[in-house]
Amino acid sequence: MVAVVGCAGGVGASTVALALATAAGVPARVVECCSPLASGFPAAANAELGTEGTWRRGSRGDVLLERPVTSDATVPVPTESSVEWTVVDANWTTASGMGAGWLGSVLRTLDDVVLVTNATVPGVGRLQSCAELLGRDALGVVVGPTIKRWPRPVKVASAGIPARVHIADFPLDPRLQVTGLTPDPLPAPLLKAAQNVLALLRKEPT
Repeated sequence: MVAVVGCAGGVGASTVALALATAAGVPARVVECCSPLASGFPAAANAELGTEGTWRRGSRGDVLLERPVTSDATVPVPTESSVEWTVVDANWTTASGMGAGWLGSVLRTLDDVVLVTNATVPGVGRLQSCAELLGRDALGVVVGPTIKRWPRPVKVASAGIPARVHIADFPLDPRLQVTGLTPDPLPAPLLKAAQNVLALLRKEPT
């Protein structure tokens, strides 16, 4: 299980979560944990599978998508299909409120946490804040240009990121910026970046 935590709204956490699940190459499940109004998955499924309790299910190939129907969704029920990877798609309020609820409990116990932000000075600042709230090792995924091409102010700001947070870059897709996630296959560069992230996670000590 991997937790993907968006350090702010609109930084691409849902795209990263879906890319990780897709790039795993095995049956996987993405559980989106946010208000229905903030969902990144309304149009992402190839097939809608109806609702189960307070959760709406859809699929795209071997990836099962689950998103809440209400703002107070309960713990997701087990899926009838076998999945080898579960990606929990959450946001920074999860890191700031880790003391309560099933989601905070999950985040406290997971070995693999991915913090997602964008390649801007405020974005890097939010990554630093989320890392401090989390208080332990994590992988920081920065959406935008490659690290070598970060603007100088972003590179300077990144010096404040705790050493326990390893950094990986993730491309920004212009089409998805306009359309959001759709049933279309994810662009190859995103899947390649996701494979790199998975490789880094697998190297992390447990």
